[in-house]
Amino acid sequence: MSTATVQGFYYDIGHSSKYQNQFEYSINTFNLYECNFIYLLTCITPDDSTVTIYTDSQAAIDGLRLCASSFYSNSRLFYKTTNFGLWASIERLVHSKNLTVFPVKVKGHDGNYWNEFADSLANSAHHSDMAPLLPQDTYTSSHPVRLVYDNVVCESNPRRLFKLHFQATFLKDLLSLKRFQFVYCLYDKDDYVVDWELTWFTLNFSPTHDASFQASHAARHYTFKFKLFLDDLPFLEKLKVTRSDLYIDLLTCRSCRDRMEDLMHLILCFKRRPVMHQILQSYQNHLFSKLRKAGELADQDPTPLLRKLFSLSCWTISSSNWSSYALIQGCLPAMFIDLFVDLSIPRPSAMKVVAAIHNNFIQKLRTRIWNPRTHDKSKWEDVMNITLKLKTTPRPSNLPATTYVPFSSLPPPTHPVTSRDSEVDWIKNSMTQGWDVDFYSGRVIRYYVSIVASTLETI
Repeated sequence: MSTATVQGFYYDIGHSSKYQNQFEYSINTFNLYECNFIYLLTCITPDDSTVTIYTDSQAAIDGLRLCASSFYSNSRLFYKTTNFGLWASIERLVHSKNLTVFPVKVKGHDGNYWNEFADSLANSAHHSDMAPLLPQDTYTSSHPVRLVYDNVVCESNPRRLFKLHFQATFLKDLLSLKRFQFVYCLYDKDDYVVDWELTWFTLNFSPTHDASFQASHAARHYTFKFKLFLDDLPFLEKLKVTRSDLYIDLLTCRSCRDRMEDLMHLILCFKRRPVMHQILQSYQNHLFSKLRKAGELADQDPTPLLRKLFSLSCWTISSSNWSSYALIQGCLPAMFIDLFVDLSIPRPSAMKVVAAIHNNFIQKLRTRIWNPRTHDKSKWEDVMNITLKLKTTPRPSNLPATTYVPFSSLPPPTHPVTSRDSEVDWIKNSMTQGWDVDFYSGRVIRYYVSIVASTLETI
């Protein structure tokens, strides 16, 4: 009898004295790591062996049954399967080594001695820094296509490549819209460069429900957040274009009655400026507080990082400051995440912290700035008899074409600047800098990769 821990898993190998080349394995696994462990088992098991695997993971049992039916090499759903790379390699080993595998389900946490023993050892190994990682090229060699750069496997899933390709294309199309031209002016990496991964994560982040943010607020919060990001809130300057029959060109902000109303005026209006300052100061203080806690956890002095955060130009709101405009709209800077990473906070954890803080800011912006503004506008509409029914009816078709040009309190970009964001065209750049496509079989995927490669040249 021999025992060992591998990649956060415990396995128990028992040899039967009656039957030669029969092996029993007791497995306790953590989520996707079960594939790593089963792959290692198939690697060390001798050829022509009968293997019995006891596991409390139904996913592992289902995966092994699919291996027996050659699912991973024959199915059109090959690349849609979770951890398909490891399962394909397991299937290849099972057939090439002529293994007979019998998975047996063991009820988890039910007093089974070996399962509980495996669970305790698996926990110890899972949290150990000494657990070795399985090299990616070890289990991707059986794939029909791999993208390799400098002998490093960069991508073994063409489906994921296509998805990222189209996401990059959609992002490029989004940034080409006039409303996002300001992003190309944010090119100072020491001050403000948009982190699009953080931006998308924050947009989709769901705040925790509490006394100040109840479930009933969620729909309005999401609507406001996305309309703010897409610059699609119904400011008077937009309504003058879409409903010129109801809102005349000379109409000004209904709160101050002094300036044309767009996004920047919303936060610069002297009627709301003190409140806006309080909200932004709260945003900054919240980040400072989290950075100090991160410094305590890392046993580091966060003072230099706090100074760096304080020096960002986005905290100073003015009609000519593009970074403050980007922050309020929701295009968040990479600096927010980098400061936490410098304090040894994992990037995913840092993104959750920043997303929660920004969503709290958005909630305050909606309740303390946007709602009072909407109230002032509604009072004026009541006086002018502009009812909801009137606003939701189609615009009369016999009106003359408007020559009105939307007002903006922000200056136009002085000149086109190439975006410094690497996520926009990283696939194209990588392809032109030396990606290599290794083909291992005659799958139709060759055809698709050639199409993608040619398409990327036109981006």
